[in-house]
Amino acid sequence: MPQDQQPRLDDLYKMTAYIYADKLSSRSSSATFAHLVEVCGMLTIHDRKKKREGLDVTDALCKSLGWYFPLLAKFKVKSVEELIYRKFPGVCPYCREAPHQEMKCKQVKGTAPTLNHAELAEIYRRNWSSRPSTLNAWQQMFDRIYPRQLTDQGRSTVGLLEELGELAEAVRVGDAHPKYFLGEAADTFSYIMGIANEHKLRLAESGREFFFEDEFLRQYPGLCMQCGCKVCVCPSVPQATIGRMAKEIEIGLDEEPFIKDQEDFSREGQRVAHEVLELLGGFNGLTGQLPLDRGDANHALILLCERIAEAVSEKNPDLASNLRAEAFRMGVSVRSAGTPRLPLDMEPLLRDIANGWSALSTSDKEKIKADQNLIGDFGNILEGSRVVRVLFVHCSPADAEHLRVTSELRIIRQSVRHGAVKIDVDDLPAATIDDLRTKLLHADYRYDVIHFAGHSDGDMLIFETVDGATEEVPLDAIANLLGKQNTGCVILNACSSIQNLRKSIAMYTIGMKGEIEDNLALEFSRGFYDALSAGKNVEEAYDEGITAVTLKGGSSSDIRLLKRKVD
Repeated sequence: MPQDQQPRLDDLYKMTAYIYADKLSSRSSSATFAHLVEVCGMLTIHDRKKKREGLDVTDALCKSLGWYFPLLAKFKVKSVEELIYRKFPGVCPYCREAPHQEMKCKQVKGTAPTLNHAELAEIYRRNWSSRPSTLNAWQQMFDRIYPRQLTDQGRSTVGLLEELGELAEAVRVGDAHPKYFLGEAADTFSYIMGIANEHKLRLAESGREFFFEDEFLRQYPGLCMQCGCKVCVCPSVPQATIGRMAKEIEIGLDEEPFIKDQEDFSREGQRVAHEVLELLGGFNGLTGQLPLDRGDANHALILLCERIAEAVSEKNPDLASNLRAEAFRMGVSVRSAGTPRLPLDMEPLLRDIANGWSALSTSDKEKIKADQNLIGDFGNILEGSRVVRVLFVHCSPADAEHLRVTSELRIIRQSVRHGAVKIDVDDLPAATIDDLRTKLLHADYRYDVIHFAGHSDGDMLIFETVDGATEEVPLDAIANLLGKQNTGCVILNACSSIQNLRKSIAMYTIGMKGEIEDNLALEFSRGFYDALSAGKNVEEAYDEGITAVTLKGGSSSDIRLLKRKVD
């Protein structure tokens, strides 16, 4: 066909859209796009050297363009030439040169500047009158902008896969945000041209020629080659296309690969969802995994705050007030589904929830865990994945009466080994006061329990020097140091340790009013940590420690629990 009689790219676009007009009217944008992806998938034979019966790269290129045009028509694109040339006005849109400069493109592509839209628009206006006309001319333009080499392997097919992914997003949001479609459609065309130019080089190496437009017109000669009609009347699923890309598997008569009971399938999904929710890092892991600024997760967390606040309001009104304030904050920050996630500072909320959960009675915990929704899941995560962190500080100086502090540590580790609640015990042996101070200063987390085992005379706690000798530290100074840690419980397992203590160091302080035998001090620790690892709160664990002492014939009169008073 003489050059001056060859149809323009827009002519090919309009012709193809006309042939498939009736089909497009009954086919969704997503289905049209799916067909484009299907035929673009055939282009993998270009690099994979994979044989497909009755199909070669030339056929696949023509079919890709044959479904690219109908997709544009589905989105009511007026001119394919204008769409492509606005993005590629004879130059690369990023470096704005032809051929494009790789290093210059890498400096801008994917960063904030990306496209200089104003400069690109000016090039488009300046060059519009000299734009390519025929499909072959457009192919040549892209060869000038992005020259291909015989050594190129996968460059264009991988690029086309990426662009199809981006075009998929543009199709999905097309009704609400149609402008995304234009740029991604132009990029998709550029990679189809890239494969065409690589194919042309490979054929030339063996002495053959490739003219894209000539091949396209052979397959789309003004009518549908499948049904022979100017306006396609092929069935929605033509027999000739079945198995062209997808391959079926033989299904035996005794096999049933499809869902029969939808309700049972949904129940299984619900069960797995609960297990996965627990798997993702416990309760603290929720901050990075769940959209807590919206939806069921937000609603359940607000309800959980309210339920815990109600349960602890009498014993700890400050904590209840904090939880209700956090619930209000969560409520007013709710965002719509599909919007970008709002960054929330969840640390104070999670800390208050964890503290509140620890203070709940077993019956209150069970009520929350029994909820048949996400709040119950949260409760189970709190119970099953909660980590209680204990700092065990022990001292038995060489110049003082020997204490079985290492035996106490062994008992505690045995008690927490197989409990329902995970308890991590950090050991600070032969501790100096500087050991304790620096340990607390550099800790990556807040300790739930700080446990001291050693000597006291009511006014002093006995630490060690670096040489292992006695070092007396005023109990008031210790109280000031530990009071800054926001620790839930301080245990002073030493004779007369709370004899002169006027107020609780933490929310709870457990200590000795008088002297206690070493073996009974160990038994208290055994009972206390047995209960703590079983999910009991501090008061319940204290009671269990008392029980352990009395069962061994000891007196519990000197073991006291102090609780911080709330103003």
